[in-house]
Amino acid sequence: MKNKLDLFKNYTQKTGVTISLAVATFSTILLISSLSCKKMFFYNFDSIVIISLVIEFIYGASLSFMILRDKERYIHLTPFLILNWFIGCFCLNIFIPVFNDLPIWVYFATLAFCLSNFFIYRNSEDEYNISIPLFINGLSFTIILYFAIFLIPIIPVSFAAILALGMGFYGLVPAIVLIIHSLTIIRHLSHNRNYSLSFGAGFLIVLVGLTIFTIGLSLESNKIAKVNALNSFSSDSDLPNHIAISQNLKPNFFNEILLKKGIIYVPLHDIFRLGGFDSFGTKQFNERKTHNPFIAIAYLFCHDLDLSSDERINILKSNFDKRLETEEQLWSGEDLVTKSIKEDVKIYADARLAYTEITMQIASTKDSSLDKEAIYSFQLPEGSVATSLSLWVNGIERKGVLTTKEKAQAAYKQIVGVESRDPSLMQWKEGNKVVVRVFPINFKTPRTFKCGFTTPLQVEDNEMKYKSLSIKGPNISNAETISRIETVGNAKIKTTKDFELTKHYYINQSEGLDDWEAFVPLTKNTKSNSFAWKDKIYEIRDISKSVVPFKPSEIILDLNSSWTIKQIESFVNLNKKNVFVFLNGKKTAINKENLRAIELDFEDLQYSLLPLYKITPNSLIVTKCGSFSANFEELEDSDYLKKIKTETKQRNLKVINISSDINPFWQTAKEQKYVDYFQTSITDCLKLINQNQFILYKTEKNTVNIEPAHISITENLKTDSLKSKGPDHIYRMYAFGKVLEEQIKIQNETLANNQYVDLAKDANIVTPISSLIVLETDEDYKNNGIEKNVNTLGNASINNDGAVPEPHEWLLIIIGSTILFFYYRKSKQTI
Repeated sequence: MKNKLDLFKNYTQKTGVTISLAVATFSTILLISSLSCKKMFFYNFDSIVIISLVIEFIYGASLSFMILRDKERYIHLTPFLILNWFIGCFCLNIFIPVFNDLPIWVYFATLAFCLSNFFIYRNSEDEYNISIPLFINGLSFTIILYFAIFLIPIIPVSFAAILALGMGFYGLVPAIVLIIHSLTIIRHLSHNRNYSLSFGAGFLIVLVGLTIFTIGLSLESNKIAKVNALNSFSSDSDLPNHIAISQNLKPNFFNEILLKKGIIYVPLHDIFRLGGFDSFGTKQFNERKTHNPFIAIAYLFCHDLDLSSDERINILKSNFDKRLETEEQLWSGEDLVTKSIKEDVKIYADARLAYTEITMQIASTKDSSLDKEAIYSFQLPEGSVATSLSLWVNGIERKGVLTTKEKAQAAYKQIVGVESRDPSLMQWKEGNKVVVRVFPINFKTPRTFKCGFTTPLQVEDNEMKYKSLSIKGPNISNAETISRIETVGNAKIKTTKDFELTKHYYINQSEGLDDWEAFVPLTKNTKSNSFAWKDKIYEIRDISKSVVPFKPSEIILDLNSSWTIKQIESFVNLNKKNVFVFLNGKKTAINKENLRAIELDFEDLQYSLLPLYKITPNSLIVTKCGSFSANFEELEDSDYLKKIKTETKQRNLKVINISSDINPFWQTAKEQKYVDYFQTSITDCLKLINQNQFILYKTEKNTVNIEPAHISITENLKTDSLKSKGPDHIYRMYAFGKVLEEQIKIQNETLANNQYVDLAKDANIVTPISSLIVLETDEDYKNNGIEKNVNTLGNASINNDGAVPEPHEWLLIIIGSTILFFYYRKSKQTI
């Protein structure tokens, strides 16, 4: 260690080293500060690099003249010259973004190149082994080579721009360094074979890595191009062209990069095209554009996908769950972090329901001149509904007001986009998702919001399962998280996460938000749970299933890559002549002879979209869902969805899902009653087919089925014999089920829309037609035409079960309060 310090001390005593160190350090600090200001949107301060550019210009010109005049004396300063040239390049790039946004590894690679040069450019009398520096130099030399080749098109412009304060010189720096450095390296390598091996090994590692990456990317692009080419021959498809690619695209690292070409990753042919940043299409994707040299080079050897930006974004949404990234964002959400999460769960075992309250604190890590907007996505278990929203404004909790989705969205855009003040918005999204927006957030003002969700417990054998919510948002992974579970009654609980029982609560403290599950014994007696509201009472009962005769006219196997050959064989071995698959949009009989050939045709299909409107009436569809697919929203303008909506319901199609998952397409088809849907095992499915039977859940006008919990909620007129003994979540679940059941009617009839909006307001639930919004003042609600909800359930709360006293109970309470009041008054007079 001492020897190294002595070497450094001796080096600093050489001519010009001290002043060079000072200039390099000062310029580096200015560059880092300017890059930070740009990242934090402090655009008024990024001009500080002008100081660095002036210093670099004077220093560089002077040092270049000194080295040319006396090379032997000043050769040790060449690394400083190269370092400061590249600092100047990056400083100028802030004003003239030739390289766009570079990933951080590019800066580190350039720094590694410059630092290794200090061991290579030395006086001839200095003798020490430089194998390791040459290896590092070989690794990082590739980035200099890339810069030099990349800037060839602007060399003529750079020569012309040298007259403008010499700024054009920086466009020539990589080429100049490439020439100088190549001559120096050749001199070293010719004297020592080990040096050749060290530099060559470093250089080859990068080339081999780039080659492997490029081959992998190219192979995936070939697959996509092949699917696209085959799809071009399908003239009768009602689906958009990109859907065929989405269906055959297995999500992986390479596919995501290919789809992000021009959206996130800048290709080389797009670098100098003016307006390239505005060529996204109509859809927004909330990620910063990046110029990644590795990816840009690999793109040159890949097939063009021949897909528009909007089409590729739709594939990213369906196959890579990038729906949150495509949400319209009025303000940037960069540099936001989730500081803390409070996860509060109350399990009503007797009602087979749970209420989850999530409280989050969001902060900005950088002091920016602009406010930020946070967007969170909550993936809910099937059948769940959002029932509360709060935002803390000036230290006071303001609860959400439920209104139509159109009014809520218009008010949010007005307040955020024009007035830049405090709102929060909660919206329902297709596929059991809820999106919450919070504005404004800045370094000095972190924000806190709270939202609540009513969830059915999923019945599995003799247990009920609670599944934690899946949440996406600003940097959740490092948040301080406290989770608490409370059970109503004496239900025993088991969890997949370590909870400690403390004062009747199960507590866990952790970092980030883990997926976990809780299990409680199945409650048999659900009839004792009911909730009275206004003149009605809502009772929980066991769900009613009926086995009905059903001999399908055809059996359609909805095949995809998740099916095994044994599963397909089990249906073919039924020896029925009416078993079909849809292959390339055409109905094809499947039998023992063509079984394996057909299985190969589906081995790459990730999800299917059956033409339900082409299927023979009274047919049975057997599907095995995965977790992802295109949803109705992404198919909105297609002929396929138009025909699904107009030609499917009357066909009386039955669907059996032999998977425990359900994808967004089948979820919506089930909710909107386009098909009769039932989930069971493959064994029970085969049994039902053999017995010509199907299982239907009984439906009535005043009943809603909550299938995951195996319960139904029935609405009746309230009588003296029926008492409210359950939580208000019973009514909220009933109202949500009714809105989902009548979605098609709501979409087509204004009267029905108004009726169910009123129902949603009464239960305070977020639905396809209603949203929760928090505004800063009561005046804001008035200005945006939003009426505060009166005589409704209001926001759900973890501390309030919402059980409303019966009329005679109210009378007893009033009488008791009156007696106590007079007793207190009399006692006071006596004293």
